[in-house]
Amino acid sequence: MSVDGATAASSLFKIIVESHLKGTICCISIGRFHHIPPFNALCSIVFNVLLPHTLTSDYPFIDIAAADSAFEDTDDAEYFHVSVSKRDEQLALYAQIARSAADTTVPFLAQLFSERFAHLSQINGENDPTQTLEELYWLLLITSHVLTDSGEGETLLIPEALQAGFPNVVDVAQHPVVTLSWSIINFSRQCLDPGIRARYFSPRLMEAVIWFLARWVATYLVPLDVSRGQVNRAQIDGVDNHAAQHSRKMLNSFAWENNQGEFVLDFVVLISMVALTTYQGENELQTLTCQKLLATVVRRKHTCTYVVQLDSWRDLTRAFASGRSLFSLSGRLQRSLAETLTCAASCIKDPEASVQYLRDLMGPVAGCLVENASRSDLKSVAQQADVVYMVCCLLERLRGAARATQPRTQKVLFEMGHTVMNSLLTLLEVYKNQSAVIYMILKFVVDFVDGQAVFFDAKETSVLVNFCLKLLQIYSSHNIGKVMLSLSSSLRSESQAEKYKDLRALLRLLTNICSKDLVGFLSDSSIEGSQDIAEVIYVGVDIVTPLISLDLLKYPKLSRDYFALVSHLLEVYPEKVANLNKDAFSRIIGSLEFGLRNQDSDIVERCLTAINALASYHFKESLGGRGGLSSQLMESEGSNGKLQESISSHFLKLLLQLLLFEDFRMELAGSAADALLPLILCEHALYQSLVQELLEKQQNPTVKSRLGMAFHNLTSSNNLSNLLDRPNRQRFRKNLRAFLGDVSGFMQIK
Repeated sequence: MSVDGATAASSLFKIIVESHLKGTICCISIGRFHHIPPFNALCSIVFNVLLPHTLTSDYPFIDIAAADSAFEDTDDAEYFHVSVSKRDEQLALYAQIARSAADTTVPFLAQLFSERFAHLSQINGENDPTQTLEELYWLLLITSHVLTDSGEGETLLIPEALQAGFPNVVDVAQHPVVTLSWSIINFSRQCLDPGIRARYFSPRLMEAVIWFLARWVATYLVPLDVSRGQVNRAQIDGVDNHAAQHSRKMLNSFAWENNQGEFVLDFVVLISMVALTTYQGENELQTLTCQKLLATVVRRKHTCTYVVQLDSWRDLTRAFASGRSLFSLSGRLQRSLAETLTCAASCIKDPEASVQYLRDLMGPVAGCLVENASRSDLKSVAQQADVVYMVCCLLERLRGAARATQPRTQKVLFEMGHTVMNSLLTLLEVYKNQSAVIYMILKFVVDFVDGQAVFFDAKETSVLVNFCLKLLQIYSSHNIGKVMLSLSSSLRSESQAEKYKDLRALLRLLTNICSKDLVGFLSDSSIEGSQDIAEVIYVGVDIVTPLISLDLLKYPKLSRDYFALVSHLLEVYPEKVANLNKDAFSRIIGSLEFGLRNQDSDIVERCLTAINALASYHFKESLGGRGGLSSQLMESEGSNGKLQESISSHFLKLLLQLLLFEDFRMELAGSAADALLPLILCEHALYQSLVQELLEKQQNPTVKSRLGMAFHNLTSSNNLSNLLDRPNRQRFRKNLRAFLGDVSGFMQIK
């Protein structure tokens, strides 16, 4: 950027900041900049985008500046959440201006923050610090955006504009980014003093501090190889190589020099404890602490390796495992904190120490749940609010730990799950009328199976399958009649459909059990007392399918989970369908018919996959002289009343109807071909009869001829055979696509 362009950006940024701090957005006269031409795209952004937004923004954080809002007793002056996306978008645009002239704007921010911090230290009890605190709050927000990027889902890097913006700085203590960073961290440390915290650190200000720390730690506490890529860029830009290299190295390493990194990490853990225990009920602050700050530290192996060695971290884990103060957190945050603390075990280098860490962390949680479930007076006290709350908190913590399962921690977490299995069955019996507790038990088991399945050996699989069978049987005996299908017709929104979330949890559990990771272990197992996985799944199907009406399948979340299970079930265990009772079989087939006409193409594809599995199984069994699905018949309406027909003939008619006379999405042609081919092979005579009947109905000779040729090519082109191997399926896919293209001009195909 040219000198004039940088000067314009610097001047505009200073005006924006000062306007916020003074409590008004002053009308900036563009005329004062008329002597500066729009040198580049940045100037265009400044004058055409940012400035109009600054003057006419309808964002509350722009219209109501920091100092003025401090004294207003209106809704607009209420604390606004740190995560408001509109505010962050606007501040990010301001940060772009600041970075374009970082050599002047960063020292400017450092000076402003130091002045406000010093002024706060001088305020005595008689002066109101509110305005200064509001200014510090806004400076924290804008500084966070200038020094760091949001980088959701990415590894954060120090912004290039900051790395390249100070080539002449030789002393790390004089680097504006370093000075500004330590100034904010030193200010933030004041909250550890109970007296200062009570006077100055409101929940809103703490939110800004936590948010800044999460982004700063993710950006500056990750050591990078400064000799790779960055020096080369300095050479390309024509910057003095030695000076540029030294400046970049300072910025990438200053946070770790003189044990400063450990100092910051220790402070991060301490301030997290303060936020989680002192600011009870401040959900936004505690969410930022659990899901942003602590998660950031643990997610990065380098910082996690340091933090697990700190006394403050051990204090946090002890408070979680045995203390009472953290039980004030919401259930969602209990789960999030448990997951974060459990993930940290993978960064402990000594395997035995890692195992012991988890036993110390989660052992008391599992033990407390077992103790509650073993109380002699459980039935009399179970419905008390404090007991229900404690059980729910413990289940959320166990669920969080289960979600953090990793190869190094799998064994000890399985031990934890095994410890509480009998207690969970007891609690399921006791809380049969408490839907919230039942749901949490189911969700824990879902996450436990999901996290453990890829690691199980045959013995562990047997233990889990036996447990799941007992759980499903208890659920069936107490809850199968509790969900009233008559209520489903009154559901009017997705949120109301969440009343049936226990059904969704059961569907996911059955899908996880049905996974091939578990199926493979017990298929050849001779472990005494082990249950057949298929038995567990079909017990679950008998529980779930009566509760899922066609009305409920109109709700996307439940519908997707249900058809994922049915598709997986019929692919893995098609032979078990022959053993279903008539009602259960009819429900599954009826739901597949319903799903074929669903607006969600993923659901239609799953239904086609399920039909393919059934038809392929029946065809292969028939070739081997076995009955296949012959014992299962469907009832249909005929000219002489109700008729009985086989599954294959029923779905053959249905698919042809769908392909020829109803709306059909061409992107599903491949899945439709995979389902149609085995149906045609199973019912070749019926297929020919249906084709002949359709041709005879055609009055136009040209249409009749074209349609007849299209049907002929469908089963004859590309050397199609009577096999269901992969090459033959590929040939039939080509044939069906050509067929649909040929008849689209005169049949109802879209």
